[in-house]
Amino acid sequence: MEKRGQTRNSNSNGQLPSTMIEEILSRLPVKSLCRFKCVSKSWSSLISDNPSFVASHLCKGFGKGKDDLLFRRRRRVIFTDAAGNGLHSMHLDYDDEFLNHNNEEDASSDQDNRNRNCFDFDEEVGGSNLLVTTATELQYVYSELSGISVSMLGCCNGLLLCMFLYDPQLYLVNPATRQSKKLPEIPTEYLIDDLYYFCDVYGFGFDSSTHQHKVVNGVVYRTSVRDDDEGGVQFNVYTLETNSWRQIDEYVFPYHIFPCRNKGTLLNGNLHWLGTRVGEDDHHHSSLLIVSLVLTQDQEEVREIPLPREIDSSQTLRTILGVFREWLCVTFEGDYGKATPTFNEFWVMKEYGVGESWTKMRVSIPYWKLSHSGFWTKSHDLMVFEEELVMYNFNDHSFRNLRVREIGKVGSVETYWESIVSLK
Repeated sequence: MEKRGQTRNSNSNGQLPSTMIEEILSRLPVKSLCRFKCVSKSWSSLISDNPSFVASHLCKGFGKGKDDLLFRRRRRVIFTDAAGNGLHSMHLDYDDEFLNHNNEEDASSDQDNRNRNCFDFDEEVGGSNLLVTTATELQYVYSELSGISVSMLGCCNGLLLCMFLYDPQLYLVNPATRQSKKLPEIPTEYLIDDLYYFCDVYGFGFDSSTHQHKVVNGVVYRTSVRDDDEGGVQFNVYTLETNSWRQIDEYVFPYHIFPCRNKGTLLNGNLHWLGTRVGEDDHHHSSLLIVSLVLTQDQEEVREIPLPREIDSSQTLRTILGVFREWLCVTFEGDYGKATPTFNEFWVMKEYGVGESWTKMRVSIPYWKLSHSGFWTKSHDLMVFEEELVMYNFNDHSFRNLRVREIGKVGSVETYWESIVSLK
């Protein structure tokens, strides 16, 4: 017979079972877990060194559905200013409380903002089309790492791949745990027979088949700067868990990747860059394609993904690859040296890898440069129009300009999930 006050599933000393403790801890935010490492050696070991617990905590953060509470709590936006002189983090809730709160404040103006079709970033604070929020500057990054200007080259599982001005080395940073790691030098001599170094491209992803984080460096070679007949790209892969670099097959793949588009786009476990086949004219629209590096295999594989046939030759070098929600997307950028053209549409690939699934999306805001941040709420997507943030509603094509206090124009924008993935 069970005694009064005795918990049926508890231990004889009144403690919760270890499995229950792990389940509770896996649902807590990273900041709390960092504090709780001081509770005991067992908790510290669990939080810092137990791979299954780290994976469980990360998985719960992604959530089974977009209404999952942990998903909403751990998802954040991280960005640089336009000059790359600051790394900032901010939280925008998924369930639109932020937007609804601003709508309530604007109701007194008796305006129907959903039908607004203006785009004025000089509008004074308090205007009915303006949202204002606050971000936290991640100053510790600059105190720990060298360089005064940062470039974000990738984001995966709560880790950032960064490069700093005046420091050619790559760094991995966990903004939530304040850990950073300088990667070993890339083992490349920049010379293969008669081919010469042209540029570097980068990417960062996760191999779910081996549970390894991989940094990719692509070295693009040409016979000369203007010669497209030969050359290609050689991929080097760094694995965080082994802290080492290796080359893929010691093989130069026959693609030229644009140096101005050196940041790989991560989707479905693969990295993607815009490029052309070696020997084809970079300005010919049929040669433009997406070079995909498949990470989730024992041996990485390079594949091609077609672009929309409707992209004409004049847009080839002004095409931007990104992710719109859960799809690959292609947007456009105006030519700085000429009269600036504007666009009001872009493309998304509704079925991954299938060229016929490219679908045109329209926007009500004329733009000369557009990208998606990867962040969206129930009703709005966080878009980067030129160098300004906009909450855009694709259902009714309304939008709200989003201004971050004490921040002017923005540069690189990423969405990330806070995690306890270790860089040790």
